[in-house]
Amino acid sequence: MEAGQEKTQLVHIQQQQHQGNSDSTAFSSLRFVRFNPRFDRQETLDLLQSELKAAHQDCRFPIQVPWLLSPKHQLEFFGIPADISLNKMSSFQLGRVYGMDVTSGAAVAALLLDIYDQNTDGSDEKPDQSRSQKESLRVLDLCCAPGLKLCMIADLVHSNSSLVGVDVSKQRLSLCKNIIQKYHIDNTTSGMNLSENAEEVKARKRRVNIQLYCGDGTTYNGEQSAASELVFDSTSAIEELLTRGKRKRMNKSARAREKRRLLELGSKLPNPHNASSNKSNVYETEQLFHFESNIQIDSVDEKLATATTQTLFDRVLVDAECSSDGAIRHIQKRQSSTVLKEAAWTDSNLDELIDLQKRLIDSGYRLLESGGILVYSTCSLSKRQNEEVVNWLLNKYNESFIIPVSFGDSSELEFIQVGGIPGTVRFNPFVSRDEPINSNEHSMLAGGGFFLAKLGKMRRNDSLD
Repeated sequence: MEAGQEKTQLVHIQQQQHQGNSDSTAFSSLRFVRFNPRFDRQETLDLLQSELKAAHQDCRFPIQVPWLLSPKHQLEFFGIPADISLNKMSSFQLGRVYGMDVTSGAAVAALLLDIYDQNTDGSDEKPDQSRSQKESLRVLDLCCAPGLKLCMIADLVHSNSSLVGVDVSKQRLSLCKNIIQKYHIDNTTSGMNLSENAEEVKARKRRVNIQLYCGDGTTYNGEQSAASELVFDSTSAIEELLTRGKRKRMNKSARAREKRRLLELGSKLPNPHNASSNKSNVYETEQLFHFESNIQIDSVDEKLATATTQTLFDRVLVDAECSSDGAIRHIQKRQSSTVLKEAAWTDSNLDELIDLQKRLIDSGYRLLESGGILVYSTCSLSKRQNEEVVNWLLNKYNESFIIPVSFGDSSELEFIQVGGIPGTVRFNPFVSRDEPINSNEHSMLAGGGFFLAKLGKMRRNDSLD
């Protein structure tokens, strides 16, 4: 079933393409962009429109995605033709737009905002503003590469927040570092004008800090250790940029300075950019003593030792490794390649993949503060990789619970489906869509196949009554 799922979905893609006509746009012919909020929105929109018109001769683009839209939260995505080479466009080269799938954006929106939470009292009233934009947070992206979700988190959270990204691959982290450098550090492409004047120095102290660790997400404990190495710190990167002035490339002495700074930062406990480290330790002590789990700790001394060495997070994103059977562009690219490359995950090692997913979500949950929020997501539509993994966690931890979310009326937006667990969401682009783009823009702007579940961890005195 798992191995054949991708082949079935590829056939469906091809059928949709053959059924299309000059007035219709198949779901596979759109890609998505998000604006860099540090640039003027109208200027970016004008530039993007002019580039798309010159390249595509179609005035309809970019098309705003209506089902994931909240201007006051700086949440906005646009669909553009998939045959556009984004990396050749000035709007992309100048850092004004991110190339990011809209369903991936939904995972970040669910993590940080409560505007998509379903009210349990049956009312239609939506919260005016999410807590994440009112106060600083400590956020963990446990499988962070290539870094687009991490950048979106940095764009949406309150200043003074602290972000940590973890990935096991040094190669992927190198790409992640480059993307963060482009959109949050570089003087030209970030939209930030860095200088040594007093106001800018003050502003830097209020900026979101981003750290990257190279390590195994299943064993990461919230700090630098022998198993997880700090490889990037955005505050340190900005200071280095100011130190070397107009020189773009880092010379040997600059690389030595960066390595020295990272070693110093990694050796300090608690993390110098973790404004809530003391609070985290208190929450950790509460969690260890109050909640039941399958993890056994033998003594009170061991509990206290763990409580004072493990840093916890207000928000955790676990966008787990998966079979990618819902990722349209991924499927098309692999199937059209002249070099036959077997998928990393097949029926032969599916049990190994699911075990990895369970260990990742378990690790993320253990690093979550009491009262915190975790989002688990994959670009797979497999129940074994999604609902069964989430149910496994819910059964393991008594204090865990689903926070129901909804991104639109499923009767109007058929690609947005309720998951196998009530309150979870599936974005299924493999549904029949024959309408012209102008007649049903909502259904045409679906993005890739995706699953997400939003989970909470009860505080000590809370209950699920």
